[in-house]
Amino acid sequence: MDQKLTSTENITQFLASVGYIAIPFRQNVAGQLLINAKINDVDGVYILDSGAGQTVVDAKQSDTLKLKLNYDETALTGGGVGVHSIENVPSYNNTIEINNFKTGNIVVAVMSLESAWESLAQVGAHDELFGIIGIDILKTGKAIIDFSTMTLYLMQP
Repeated sequence: MDQKLTSTENITQFLASVGYIAIPFRQNVAGQLLINAKINDVDGVYILDSGAGQTVVDAKQSDTLKLKLNYDETALTGGGVGVHSIENVPSYNNTIEINNFKTGNIVVAVMSLESAWESLAQVGAHDELFGIIGIDILKTGKAIIDFSTMTLYLMQP
């Protein structure tokens, strides 16, 4: 057991030495990975989803997160596997902060996630969620996900 701890500490120290920031995440009862983040300086809980093509915010949170919606570019899009025709409104020039990782000028897709939240509630996941952190942020931060320690590592761009 001590050897495993030492290996984990060594990995964390090495990643920190090359500029990575260690960020804890957790799992809800439905199996989603949850992470605390700030969009436009507003704290929220988000699903960390490497399968999501971009960061998505629930339309109900658009005012809270101070999002400027670009209705001229509204599109009907899928909202995940098996979901069709959800209105997707882009919001440009946002900032995101996850622990000490911070990046600006991000685009978020704003859409209703009500059906997703209802599905999660049916299996007992009642976390108040703001949206989904997608691959756009993970790529920007050159993400490394360590499931054994439930740690996300991001490098400042």
